[in-house]
Amino acid sequence: MKNYYKLLILVSFLFFVDKVSAQKNGNSDGAKKNILKINLSALIFKNASLQYERVVNRNMSVALGVSIMPKTDLPFKNTLMDEFGDNADAKRAIETTQLSNFSITPEVRFYVGKKGAPNGFYIAPFARYNHLAFEQLYQYTAANGKIHKPLIGGKINNYGAGILFGTQWSLGKCVTLDWWIAGPYIGSMNGDLVGFDDMSDLSATDRTKLKNDIEDVNIPLTKTQATIGNNRVDVNLSGGFIGVRTFGFALGYKF
Repeated sequence: MKNYYKLLILVSFLFFVDKVSAQKNGNSDGAKKNILKINLSALIFKNASLQYERVVNRNMSVALGVSIMPKTDLPFKNTLMDEFGDNADAKRAIETTQLSNFSITPEVRFYVGKKGAPNGFYIAPFARYNHLAFEQLYQYTAANGKIHKPLIGGKINNYGAGILFGTQWSLGKCVTLDWWIAGPYIGSMNGDLVGFDDMSDLSATDRTKLKNDIEDVNIPLTKTQATIGNNRVDVNLSGGFIGVRTFGFALGYKF
């Protein structure tokens, strides 16, 4: 409940600033061409997501979003544990996975309503660069019974483009609420992961089985290649991906 109180205080503060600014400066809504927004939905995932939007003419604006998530557990970790915790492999993966993320998203918005930018329904072509750091404890039992537990980690980069559909409302002269309804996008990805462990005792059969186990992980549109050495495992990811920006709510301040 504390988060809801904080949100209520934030909204109240912005409305207070809105009234004071309007009374002091006498600016009309149309004179405010800049909006600084925070994505409220992203806070659920411990993700700090900000966007700056600039109106360039009556029906168009440009925007730039930046999102940063520090190293953290899987989102909805407890829910996943309740669902899959009875499986030892799934439980270990959920408990040991750590993620961090950075993304930057430029977009161009076309407002189609009579009010014009930055109000009403919009269509926004966008591009996105996403950098993900990942680590997870991987367990493999060799034919001789020895258990290997390399901590596999590395970085994955995504480059994509798509179209976002959304709508934005003015809540007074200085406050906005932006709803990102849906934004499908496609792109390419590449990544390199590595894990260290003493695997010098693995037989040729064990090495082949471990390689196949890793490469058989089903990631749509992605090719996975694993190399098993005497003291490390290397995994290369490449291919395409499909993503979606959906159901985001951003609270903004116009100036």
